[in-house]
Amino acid sequence: MAQGLSESEIKITRRIQENLIAAPEKAHAEALEVSHSKNELFRFYGNYYIANYYYNKSDYTSSRKQLLSLISNIEKSNIPKSSKVYQDLIGMCVNKLFYLYKNLGEYDSALFYLDKYKKQLPENRFNEQYGLIKVAMGDYVNGIALLKRELKTSPHLKLGVGEKKAMNKKLFADKYNFIGEAYQQYFIQTKKPILLDSANYHFTIAAKMLLQEHFYPDYTKALLYMREAKSAALAGDYHQSLALYRKGKKFQVIQEHVRTVQMFDLGMADCFYHVKQIDSAFYYGERFIKSYEQTKVSNENLLMAYNIMTQCYNEKKDTKNAYRYAQKSLALIQSVEGIKSKSLNFLHNYDLAVIKAESNQIIASKNYFKFSLFSILVVLGIVIFSFYYYYKNQKEKHNQFLKIIQNLKESKQTENAQAELKIAITDAQPKALLDEELVEKLASGLKKLEQKEAYLDPNFKLAFVAKKLNTNTAYLSQYFNQVMQKSFSEYTQELRIHYVLQKLVDAPYFRKYTLQAIAEEVGYKDANTLVRVFKKQTGLSPNYYIEKLENKN
Repeated sequence: MAQGLSESEIKITRRIQENLIAAPEKAHAEALEVSHSKNELFRFYGNYYIANYYYNKSDYTSSRKQLLSLISNIEKSNIPKSSKVYQDLIGMCVNKLFYLYKNLGEYDSALFYLDKYKKQLPENRFNEQYGLIKVAMGDYVNGIALLKRELKTSPHLKLGVGEKKAMNKKLFADKYNFIGEAYQQYFIQTKKPILLDSANYHFTIAAKMLLQEHFYPDYTKALLYMREAKSAALAGDYHQSLALYRKGKKFQVIQEHVRTVQMFDLGMADCFYHVKQIDSAFYYGERFIKSYEQTKVSNENLLMAYNIMTQCYNEKKDTKNAYRYAQKSLALIQSVEGIKSKSLNFLHNYDLAVIKAESNQIIASKNYFKFSLFSILVVLGIVIFSFYYYYKNQKEKHNQFLKIIQNLKESKQTENAQAELKIAITDAQPKALLDEELVEKLASGLKKLEQKEAYLDPNFKLAFVAKKLNTNTAYLSQYFNQVMQKSFSEYTQELRIHYVLQKLVDAPYFRKYTLQAIAEEVGYKDANTLVRVFKKQTGLSPNYYIEKLENKN
C-alpha cells in the first residue's frame, strides 16, 4: 500500500496549489522537486501539479502527456482502487483532462474519459462535467439543472492542513461562473433577456465570494468586467460592452494570462465591428489570431475571429482578403462539424449556420481570380465576362428589390395584402371544386389566423391549422391544392417571408438581428432554412435585401 502524505508534505502540496496562481514558475520548480520524492503518493501529486502548470500556460500538449502518463502510473500502483486516495487522484486527473479537451473543443474525447472512469468513482463525481457537456451540446435546461444540483449538493469542505479558505471559496466561485456562462449560451438560443440577468447574477456572486477573501482582487474584477461585457454584447449593447472591456483592460494583471488577453481581444474586435470602427476591429482581430498561433485553444473562438475579419474586409471592399478569410471559415467549419455536438453556440451572435451562410455569400458574390503567367489572356477574358455577368446579375437583383418594395406598398392598400402579394410567383385563378360553404368557412378561418399572425408559430402545421378551423387535414389539403392552387407549405412560406419583408422595411432595428434570430421569430429553427425559403420566394438573399434597405435609407 502506498505511503500516505506527512503533514509537511500536505503543506507543500497546498503551497504549490496556491503558487500555481500567484507564482507559477516557483510552483513549477517545487512540483518538479516533489515529482522525484521517494514517497510514491507525493510523487503523484508533484506530477499532477506539473500538468496543472502546463495547463495554465495553455500548453495542452505537454499537460495531456503528463496527465495520461500519471493516470497510467496510478493504475499500476498498489493503491487500492476502492480507497479514497485512489479515487481522489484519478478524479483530479480525469477532471483536468476533461477541461483540457473541452477547451480544445474536442467534446467527444472529454466525454470518453468521463465514461471510462465513471464506474470507478462515486456516482455524482462528474455531475458538473456532464452538465457542461449537455450545455455544450445545446441541452441547456438539463445542463444548467445539473450544474445547479452540483452547486447545491457540494459540501463546503472543512479546511485541512495548510489549506486556505480562499482556495476553497474559489472552487465554489468557479461553479457560479460555469452556471453564468451556461445562461449566456442559453440566451443565444432563446433571446430571453432574463437569462442574461441570471448570468450576471451568478457572475456577481462568484466575484463577491473571491473579493471577500481578497483573492487576487484586480484579476477577479477584470474577469467580472469581461463576463459582463459579453452579456452586454449579447444584448446588442456594443457601446456598453466596449466600456466594460476597457474597464477590465486597465488591470495590468490580465497580461500575465494569455487566454484572458485573447478573450478581451476577441470581444473587443467583435464590438468594434458592430459599432463600425473597422480599423479597431482589424487591430484586435489580428492580435487574437496571432496569439492563437501560440496556444491553439478553441476552434470556436478562432472561427469567430475569422468571421469578424471576413466581414471587416467586406466592409472595406477588400475582395481578396474577404475571400481568403471566408475560405478559412468554411475550412474550419468542416473541422468543427466533426465534433459530436450537434448544436454548438459561440460567443455573441455567431453560430455555424450563420457563419457558413455569410462565408458562402462572400465567396459567391466576389469575383476574385488568381492570375497565371501561362494563362493571363484566358483569365482576363473570364474577368471581363464575370464583371459583365456580375453587373447584369446585380441589375436584375436591384430591379427585383424595387419590385418587392412596390408590391409591399400596394399590399398595404388592400385587405388581402398577405394573400395577394406576388413576390416571384404567378397566382392562377382559383378553382372552387369543394362545397362552396366549406370553401367560405375555410377562407374566413384562414384570414383570421393570418390577422393573428398565427403562422409565426413553429407549430403552424397542417394538422394544427385543421384543428383551429374545426376541419380535417384531408379537406384542408384539398382546399389549398384546388382552391388556392398551392401547397400548405408554399402558403406558409409566403406568409412568413412577407412578414419578414414588411418588418425589415417598417422596423430598422429588425435589420440588426442575426439571421438565426429572424428565422426563429417567423417559426423556423435555423438560419439555413430562412435563407433557402427567402431566396426561393424573392430571388434574393436576406443579407442583400437588408443591405439594399440600409443603403436606401
